[in-house]
Amino acid sequence: MIHVHKAKHQVQKPNVIALSAQEAQWVRLASATNNLANANTPGFKSHLVKLVQTTQKGKDGKLINFVSANKSLRNTSDGAFRKTDNPLDVSLNGKGYFKVQTPKGECLTRNGQFAINAKNELVTADGGYQVSDQTGSPIILPSGAKQLIINTQGSVSVNSKLIGTIGVFTVENEQEKLKNLGNNLLKPVGQTAEIATKYYIKQFGLEDSNVSAIKESVLMIEILRQYEHAQKIIDEHEQSNKKMLNVSSKNV
Repeated sequence: MIHVHKAKHQVQKPNVIALSAQEAQWVRLASATNNLANANTPGFKSHLVKLVQTTQKGKDGKLINFVSANKSLRNTSDGAFRKTDNPLDVSLNGKGYFKVQTPKGECLTRNGQFAINAKNELVTADGGYQVSDQTGSPIILPSGAKQLIINTQGSVSVNSKLIGTIGVFTVENEQEKLKNLGNNLLKPVGQTAEIATKYYIKQFGLEDSNVSAIKESVLMIEILRQYEHAQKIIDEHEQSNKKMLNVSSKNV
């Protein structure tokens, strides 16, 4: 007599796993697309979506396997220095962010493309947000400022006179608790920005985005292939179900 062993657990339907994989690939694609769109944004940091296999109980208590986009990880490595010859452009290298005052409160950014507003305040060129010094106060330059020098620690001097120091700040958690508000602005969530120590500033240039356009393009092709593979599994499963239904109807 042949004994047939019955599996204790129901086999997961491949189309369910494939569908969850497709949803996860869409999240990866959105991230890669955003990276590519910001390849020329000064100070922008690329993101990488991490995929994980998760298990949860269905309504009937049976375990269901899914592929999900767990979280987006920020690549905090420095971007390359790009010379602009503009004295108000500064590149930030090392650990830290500039602090700016926005309608949404204090935010952080790596974009060192600055300008001077009508009040002679140092502001961001994109948005006109006040750039904070080490105490959180605005940096005010004298009217008609010439011979503007910004040293490696952010000290701003006009005609050899010290005006203030551009504040550079760090946060403990740069991944889960640093919310992206768009426009290259980051908002600390549940944590306080502290004065940074391991950094240096370089004037007359900007920190380029650390996005690799080539890598992101290759990644997008890979994501689309995986999405198509998952779709093929779904299509094959549907065809198999149709054949089973046809066989069953013929035997009725």
